[in-house]
Amino acid sequence: MAAQRIPAVLAAVQIMKDEGVGIVFGCPGAALLPLYAAMDEAGGIERLSGRDEEGAAFMADGWSRTTGRTGVVAVTAGPGAARLVTGLYAAQQEAVPLVCVTGRETAGLPRHASARPPDLVRLAGPVTKRAERIEDPARIPGAFREAFRIAREGRPGPVLIDLPADLAAAEIVHETGHRPGRDVRPPRDGAAQTGAVQAGPAQAGSVRAEPVKPLGASGPAGHAGPGGSRAPVARVLDEVAALFGAQDRPDAAPGSYLVSSSAGAGDAALADAPYGQRHRLHRRNGPPGWEVPAAIGVRKALDARGERDAEVVVVVDGHGFPFPAEELASAVRHEVPFVLILFNPGHEDHGRYEDHAHHAPYDQGRTDHVKLVEAYGCAGRDVLDPAELRSAVEWARKEAVSTRRPVLVEIRTECAERAANGLSAGPAHECAHGT
Repeated sequence: MAAQRIPAVLAAVQIMKDEGVGIVFGCPGAALLPLYAAMDEAGGIERLSGRDEEGAAFMADGWSRTTGRTGVVAVTAGPGAARLVTGLYAAQQEAVPLVCVTGRETAGLPRHASARPPDLVRLAGPVTKRAERIEDPARIPGAFREAFRIAREGRPGPVLIDLPADLAAAEIVHETGHRPGRDVRPPRDGAAQTGAVQAGPAQAGSVRAEPVKPLGASGPAGHAGPGGSRAPVARVLDEVAALFGAQDRPDAAPGSYLVSSSAGAGDAALADAPYGQRHRLHRRNGPPGWEVPAAIGVRKALDARGERDAEVVVVVDGHGFPFPAEELASAVRHEVPFVLILFNPGHEDHGRYEDHAHHAPYDQGRTDHVKLVEAYGCAGRDVLDPAELRSAVEWARKEAVSTRRPVLVEIRTECAERAANGLSAGPAHECAHGT
């Protein structure tokens, strides 16, 4: 290897390439310009900008669990960077290896306390395997090597590096050459392995191929049809599961990826649905709405390894969906298609009005999700009549492929049976997030 004087951050980018990083998710800012310049000079690493720090972390999370490599997220250390902690916590709980770079404008702190960014090293300490602030440019290459090693060793998890822009741009003497990492190989058969033997919650956090059992007869009841008619939700969910089952589709894609969480009746049904041999990215501890940005990471990972025909299906609960909705703009900008199935529990007999655009009753004070996705440049349909479900899903599949954008199918269900856990179905509990 030859020793050269190069910007310290260029050495860090070379280490990222050695570790198999193909894309960096984040929120751009002036403090990250040295990193971006080094990525452009080195080549081979794409960058995708999210709308907020939390969403960027979930994108890197989804990419990591699809590729089996350590994901990278880079954000500026401004006031909004505190939202990164939510993504770090989720990665810690699910044992997902992430390296998070927070770009700081200068090595010193501003004189006035009101201008100081949050102390991310202190905030991130409890939810990371290591959080380090760089104070010497010569430390940067070693810090990055250690970050990737720590992120994947033992029980995988996130590592944070706080990187001042002036130190990142400083030149250091660095030995150039390939230093192979442990997780640079793609996972076998498209199923992700997160770089180390996992235990406990980590096992549920990985993407895995699995045969699944048919959905049983039990399930929440009460689908709201036109005029208030009710059809058992179990039958609706059975049909959704069958529509996404590879066994009944002669034109089925070679791989299917289901992104879901433990919340919501729709996920509970599809989790055990006859979905064929597919891969599932499942989270038990994610905050409301993490699924959409995670799906962006999954889709980018599949496209990068040539699996553009693989189908990504996102299942969300209607109460959590508005939280990450603006990341749909990121998906549109970067041409990230997936089918979004939204199970939306309606509140019966509380202020319903006729939505003439969709010819369906809709609750006052509740989000019109179809109009919401249309505002971001996506298409969507809502389904009240179970007879319309198949045509809506098949339309969504074709629309996602043709537009290279997310497409929504919203399925309205009653919320009366949400009392399964002893909670009232009234307004006091209809927005109880994160439980």
